[in-house]
Amino acid sequence: MAEASRVHALKRQQDAERGRMMAGGYRMMTEEEFWNGSAQRRYVHCYARHLRLSPDSLLGAMLARVATVTPPSVVAPAFTGADPSILALYTAIVGNSGDGKGLAERAARKLIPDLLGAVETLPVSGEGIVSLFAARRPVQDDDGGRYTHDTEPVCIGSRALLSVPEIGSLDAAMSRVGSSLEPVLLSAWSGEPLGGQNVDETKRLRAPAYGYALNMITGVQPAKSGTLTDRDGAGLPQRFLWCDTKDPAAPSDKPLMPSGTFTFDVDRLREYQPSAMTLNALYRAGARRLMTRPEDGSDPYPLHVLRYPPETEEAVDRDRLMTLRGQRPNGMDSHSLLLTIRVAGLLAILEQRDDLLTVTHDDWRAARWLVSHSIEVRERCITESRNGSISKRADRIADDETARQLASEQTHDAKVQTCMQRIVSKLERDDPNRMGVARRLIQQSLGQRLFREAFTDAINRLEADGIVEIRHGERNGERYALADGITGI
Repeated sequence: MAEASRVHALKRQQDAERGRMMAGGYRMMTEEEFWNGSAQRRYVHCYARHLRLSPDSLLGAMLARVATVTPPSVVAPAFTGADPSILALYTAIVGNSGDGKGLAERAARKLIPDLLGAVETLPVSGEGIVSLFAARRPVQDDDGGRYTHDTEPVCIGSRALLSVPEIGSLDAAMSRVGSSLEPVLLSAWSGEPLGGQNVDETKRLRAPAYGYALNMITGVQPAKSGTLTDRDGAGLPQRFLWCDTKDPAAPSDKPLMPSGTFTFDVDRLREYQPSAMTLNALYRAGARRLMTRPEDGSDPYPLHVLRYPPETEEAVDRDRLMTLRGQRPNGMDSHSLLLTIRVAGLLAILEQRDDLLTVTHDDWRAARWLVSHSIEVRERCITESRNGSISKRADRIADDETARQLASEQTHDAKVQTCMQRIVSKLERDDPNRMGVARRLIQQSLGQRLFREAFTDAINRLEADGIVEIRHGERNGERYALADGITGI
């Protein structure tokens, strides 16, 4: 007992240390502080309450749209010496049918209607996603006149938003034989190059890193959340910001429409958008490092790096330390820090401050709260899904048991009917004077197995129906005879 207490105490101590390292020594923001921490978030909260909509789901959909208008050249720093990270966002809006998943996306579209020409579509295949960004066009001759038979890659769009009202359609697309949709979604979230090495160069489509940004909003019913959560080994559910359609604290009286107007000036992001010429040069080169530098030595494809508060770099360093010590959170939270970094950047852009690319201490704390809440929603969704699966499995087992029992009863009843017919036939044939036939003789005519399994029930039914009479013979032995007037059944 003492040893068990010591082990539990040590585990609590390790959990507390891990929690302090994850929290970075800063107090977690409360929900009230989150929504009242800025005028933009406060407006979103009041607007959602007025629409009888979950503020959480509305903000998640809005952040996906903010990510969609953000150029792929706007990035978070390479904190650990790796490459800078784009701000792509996948949002999962969790709720049952009719809970308001679609309403959240429509309300977000009303507050941020302009996507600066970004494509908004439903995913079908991995190849289809690449074709949202890349195409090939004929190459003109040296004089810029006639087109040759050669083609070259071009960028036809650098930003896209996948809108998936129900997760089932995404599951169907990913489950097709030979589908590359899942690995493409994983790579796109990480900002990795998309496209394969076709043998025929004229059909080769590639979207290079920092030349595109793919974002997604999908509705997820808990019962069908396995489409994402069952793919945790590949890292798919970890990449999503999970938002709930429920708002337990919603007031009984409908709140008024918030005063003022929500303002999000997408044109402020245009200055960071690479020109079509620059994007085409990147697509032709295939990577930033392969682009030809101008004569002045400047970067041919400059990235615009967000500035984060010191605690972000501290959090990244702690995360690396936990990884080295083998104390990193379980696999479902492996991307939570990068997700927090991205959400903080998007919240900063949503604020529309004069310095658009600076992430403040408040932005960072707000992102930490939102991602922490996202993990809670995801875990609750997984629990509901598993409970539903267990309940369905129990129902199936019960149905199977009922079916087996019914089948057994039907089989036994058929045997009894057969036994009754044979008994009556035996008595008609061998006992015309109704003197009675001994039990052992009936047993011989039925066979051992049928006699053992059905004779008792069969003879009881025949007697109850007045078809057979039981008579006691010599030495109190039972004899069976047809009742008067009975000629068969």
